[in-house]
Amino acid sequence: MQNELSVGFMGSGRFAARCLELLSGGLRPSWVVTNAPKPSGRGLKLQNTPVWDTALALGLPTFTTERLSRDDERIEWIKAARPDVILVIDFGHLVKEPLLSLPRYGCINIHPSKLPQYRGSAPIQRALMDGVTESAVSIFRLDAGMDSGPILAQPPLVIEASDDVNSLFEKAAASGTEALLSLLCGTPPESWRFTEQDETKATCAPKIDKNEGRIDWNATAFEIVNKIRGIGTAPGVFCMARGKRLRVHKAEAVPAAALACGALRITENGPVVGCKEGALLLKEVQPEGKKTQPASDWARGARLAEGEAIE
Repeated sequence: MQNELSVGFMGSGRFAARCLELLSGGLRPSWVVTNAPKPSGRGLKLQNTPVWDTALALGLPTFTTERLSRDDERIEWIKAARPDVILVIDFGHLVKEPLLSLPRYGCINIHPSKLPQYRGSAPIQRALMDGVTESAVSIFRLDAGMDSGPILAQPPLVIEASDDVNSLFEKAAASGTEALLSLLCGTPPESWRFTEQDETKATCAPKIDKNEGRIDWNATAFEIVNKIRGIGTAPGVFCMARGKRLRVHKAEAVPAAALACGALRITENGPVVGCKEGALLLKEVQPEGKKTQPASDWARGARLAEGEAIE
């Protein structure tokens, strides 16, 4: 089946790059389109997308675009390529007509959520922050809306308490590409059956704002742990200690008695901070301007006092 379909790939981010890498074990896209390099880091050097690097390593013909909807030259090129299917994953562009209806079998997306839940750019992060335990990966056909097209397949995705954004990205990419390969390589497109999404159950997963990483000690310890699981890697979770930013990389919810919200207790296992319910045992932190270190080392070096407030 693979050789009978002309497949194009459009993607940019880390999730798309991992899906492309896994897909390459079963099919070879005819071409790849990704975002143009953008300035990044302290030196604002131009950085290629993760998909560019992966496609280059796979030896795939790869092209970039600044803004696809206004890139008439690239759109005409895709028209001339006459793909049967375009895979659009973690692309960063809203795909519009004429591309939506150009491929015979549509533009197909892998979205790491149980659509119509968590539509948008941060479904995995938002699901972790909400403490979700059962989700799915959705294979669906793009339409003019935001992640609103009909669903082709939806394998389940179990979220373990030990999962963070990195492990869940990997699990979702593996599950999604396995389902997509089964369809592309094992099922004639004429047999594909799509199911419309139930709009009454739609929820949104908007892009993460850096300020969302600020810890609110009036939240429960489990809510704060879930925040670290979801966005601890990027953009990061932090609080303020003695007026300086303290990034929290790892922490654990623990019982606590008579400890006010934000108040510090020094234990043999490390510093513990009071929350609305329970307390947070800090395990790995990064003080402002310093490297990541065990929280117990930080507390010892800073000579933190029992009962001291963390904001």
